[in-house]
Amino acid sequence: MTQQKVIMKAGLEIHQQLDSHKLFCNCPSVLRNDKPDFIIARRLHAVAGESGKIDFAAKHEASKNREFAYEAYRDTTCLLEYDECPPYPINSEALKVACQIALLLNCEIIQTTQIMRKTVIDGSNTSGFQRTLLLARNGFIETSFGKVGIQSICLEEDAARKVSEDKENKKIVYRLDRL
Repeated sequence: MTQQKVIMKAGLEIHQQLDSHKLFCNCPSVLRNDKPDFIIARRLHAVAGESGKIDFAAKHEASKNREFAYEAYRDTTCLLEYDECPPYPINSEALKVACQIALLLNCEIIQTTQIMRKTVIDGSNTSGFQRTLLLARNGFIETSFGKVGIQSICLEEDAARKVSEDKENKKIVYRLDRL
């Protein structure tokens, strides 16, 4: 048996909440612990996507028949978080900060971008998907060990915050303060 050199490549994903209002509406993104003004209850229903097929994972999660409760506030949540209206234009302040970070990390800013929808099946988003913008790629930082590559910089809306879970009654409670 010969000894071979093993090369390992590892990745790290870092999330940073920006000090700004929410990404697709003008509501403040402040975390709250006070009693919510109201609660919205929903269940997951798997439906066919653009391909005409139902996502296997979504179908599996829907079969669990869990209830998702969303705690909301009149002054810090809006119709967007309740999935009752289309998104507003992207938060320009957050976009500017993300571009500055991308440039500091020597990334190439993508000139024409499109907001993508990533399916979310754990109930942490009332719409069933998370909006993500691939903003930059192919960056790096210099370290004493050499260059460390930065594959991509994305700007995305945060998920709703899980408050509690009752497995016996199949109920998960989320708070919409940061969604």
